[in-house]
Amino acid sequence: MKTDIYIISGFLGAGKTTLIDRLLRERFDPRETVVIENDFGEVSLDTSLIRSGGFAVKELSAGCICCSLSGDFQAAILEVLREFSPKQILIEPSGVGKLSDIESACRSPKIADTARIRRRITVADVVRCRMYLDNFGEFYEDQIQHADAILLSRTEQNPDQVERAKTLLTAMAPKAQLFAQAWESLDLSALLGGSAAPAADCHEECCRHRHPHDGECGHDHSAQEAFDTVTLSLSRTVTRQELEAAFRAAEADRPGSILRAKGVVSTPKGPAMVQYLPGELNLTPCNLQPGSLCLIGSGLREQELKRIFGKE
Repeated sequence: MKTDIYIISGFLGAGKTTLIDRLLRERFDPRETVVIENDFGEVSLDTSLIRSGGFAVKELSAGCICCSLSGDFQAAILEVLREFSPKQILIEPSGVGKLSDIESACRSPKIADTARIRRRITVADVVRCRMYLDNFGEFYEDQIQHADAILLSRTEQNPDQVERAKTLLTAMAPKAQLFAQAWESLDLSALLGGSAAPAADCHEECCRHRHPHDGECGHDHSAQEAFDTVTLSLSRTVTRQELEAAFRAAEADRPGSILRAKGVVSTPKGPAMVQYLPGELNLTPCNLQPGSLCLIGSGLREQELKRIFGKE
């Protein structure tokens, strides 16, 4: 019996990791499941959190799963299949990765003999989907148009945004199954495809992207070309007010456009996980080692960001 592959896609900060955490807690057995993590940047918090639940994790970093890493990615899947023979593999691509690239890699003849794509799920933030489409169309469209299921996030906090997001996303992916209900009432079995057949093979007539052949790049731009990362070392203790002031200063001074920030910092109350999106900062107490903050965006100027965030 072939291993099922679930790809959990979504743009920066959409909620992929939150969904995967719930799937691992409520739907999948650690003895039968392996997670493949691909982060864009040098800070990977998700891997530590997933391992704490007893799940095996294969990590790919320092890039996105695209042509430059497709060989490494396929090798990682083959290694997982040989070492664990899992019932299912969950893949969390980078937030700036293209779903079509991951899909193409998973359909490699070497992999297709023992594993199959079961479901392609994209998490979409109802507040930012229009902004991401306008500013990063090539990457955002790809994640939406290649999904079997689209799960809306931040619906409960922003009910007035839901219908607008549904209209936009349905127009982009009319055949995808759309889930817009509150996550607490989400039917995980339906999201994962229930008893439906695995995701259909990708054909030219229904798919805009080109498959890579003979080393040819099958997409127009890579994430490395379009996005930047800056990792700051923050060994000092910082308060929420200091972080808020730093992000406000970054938004005002414009040393590039910060789309996402994550890391673990030391606060007066202990280590805290930082999750930042434009206009939204969350700090969550944790037991991870503090000291670094990864910024993802475009046109980032490292020296100015170091000055703003007071890197020691």
